Amino acid sequence: MVDALELNRAVPGGRVEIFAVPDEDYPGDWFYRFQFYHPETGEILRYDNAHDADDIGWHHRHINFGTDSEINFQSITAHAARFLQEVNHLTSIENTDHD
Repeated sequence: MVDALELNRAVPGGRVEIFAVPDEDYPGDWFYRFQFYHPETGEILRYDNAHDADDIGWHHRHINFGTDSEINFQSITAHAARFLQEVNHLTSIENTDHD
């Protein structure tokens, strides 16, 4: 079992921060927040389970150019992988727009 996940790294277009610790008080038995942001312009993408939102449940996907939404949670490693794939997609789009 994974004890904790932590990552803070520069990526094309910004920074990625991943933080997750086991916590039985949260759905999926993890407290987590994953962020992709630009240091000057702010948040681009975030996954978290900080609170239960009446309209979207516990597992949230926030994106700066869209609507907050519920996101399916299977395991912490699958969730982190999905987040990183989405960051990769977003950075690929950004790099393509500037070519």
